[in-house]
Amino acid sequence: MRFPRFRVLEIAILCLALSQIVNVRAETATDWARTDQSGFRLISEREGVKGLGSVRIGLQIKLAPGWKTYWRSPGDSGIPPRFDWTGSKNVKDAVVLWPLPELFETYGLFSWGYHDEVVFPIDITLAEPGKPVDLKLSLQIGICENVCIPVTHEFALSLGSGSAELSSEAVVIQEFVRRVPRAIGAAGAVLRDVTAAADSENVFTVTARADQPFNAPDIIVEGKDGSYFELVSKKRSPDGLKAYFTLRGYLPGKDERMTAQTVTVTVFDDQFSGEKTLRVE
Repeated sequence: MRFPRFRVLEIAILCLALSQIVNVRAETATDWARTDQSGFRLISEREGVKGLGSVRIGLQIKLAPGWKTYWRSPGDSGIPPRFDWTGSKNVKDAVVLWPLPELFETYGLFSWGYHDEVVFPIDITLAEPGKPVDLKLSLQIGICENVCIPVTHEFALSLGSGSAELSSEAVVIQEFVRRVPRAIGAAGAVLRDVTAAADSENVFTVTARADQPFNAPDIIVEGKDGSYFELVSKKRSPDGLKAYFTLRGYLPGKDERMTAQTVTVTVFDDQFSGEKTLRVE
């Protein structure tokens, strides 16, 4: 069968148009922002936001061997990440999720952070569900080897109102979501309960209860700015289902009484972790 010349031209144009449509794909990651020691980028779990009231993105960080970056409360030393979303459009709220950090020691100073690679999952609530979102992030963060280097990067990532199917970056975001401590007492959480009680003026005990035995329980305690908490001792109950942590609190100002203070505790073991904000009784 022979087609007229103009018909062949129409078919060629149609095929070209279809190929262009097929190849159109949402941008779900920014370019890498690099230093000699690190790389940073924003990635999205979804191709678009059609039908969504919120979308999860991630700040992906890769570090050179020997380098590290820090958790929200670094400890004795370090620079916590700071996220500024000024200039973003269709963003009602942005909540950073914090994977469980590791403990580092440098020159006798202890800090909490990450090495090699980390992704901070970030839940973005849309002001107008299903509408396009323009994300602008100004990031201030520290990367450290023996000394710390403050780093600032700017990112822009736009997600359209197209299909909300999972992106190719979803797997790495979900991997680090699994490392985020669960809310203690939430449905399905291994850690069922945690309480804090003052023993003396600045000493208190945190008691954590779990559905499976603790093996090597540990804890991080956060308080108001300027607070410092020293772990005095820790032990398990005979059946292993409870862990007891005795801590000494150093508070800013003249008031060193732990009673009625609000603290956030992150309790963790080999296979599970959880966190909760509570009042010291």
